[in-house]
Amino acid sequence: MMLLLRRTLVHFIRYATIDLSTMVKNLRKQHLQIWTAWAILIPVGIISAVVVRPQLPKDKLLQPAETAALPLVLKTFNKDDYTISIRSSSDASQLQLEWINKKTLTYPTATIYEDTTNTDNISNAILIGRIEARGAYHFALPKNLVRRNYHFIVYDFVHQKIIDSITF
Repeated sequence: MMLLLRRTLVHFIRYATIDLSTMVKNLRKQHLQIWTAWAILIPVGIISAVVVRPQLPKDKLLQPAETAALPLVLKTFNKDDYTISIRSSSDASQLQLEWINKKTLTYPTATIYEDTTNTDNISNAILIGRIEARGAYHFALPKNLVRRNYHFIVYDFVHQKIIDSITF
């Protein structure tokens, strides 16, 4: 062990005391050329990397921009966390589901389905839209959904479970 340490120390001292003035003209010229190339290539590489990088995606919702609420309220359902309303245009040509979150959702991947069969089966339901955080959401409903009873399913597609089932 001591012998190995002694050899390492001797080699370190021997190579640390090399006189750098022994560099010949050709080596100095190559050294200068390499450092000049690095001085040019590094800034060019940085600038080109900044120029060709892709644009960062903007924060946006995965649903259309918010639309205005239709004037007539046909039905309303209230819960502690949210309020649901079925709205209609004045000439009854359009229907709209209005979802108002009173509190922040505990399921960030909640989607709303309209179930016409009242079976709580997502495969038979019509996707209405996605709700995310606090606020009011308005979703256009198909015109053939005008009826007495509405049955909606709030579904978490990440955990693949029904969060809530609403009938009114």
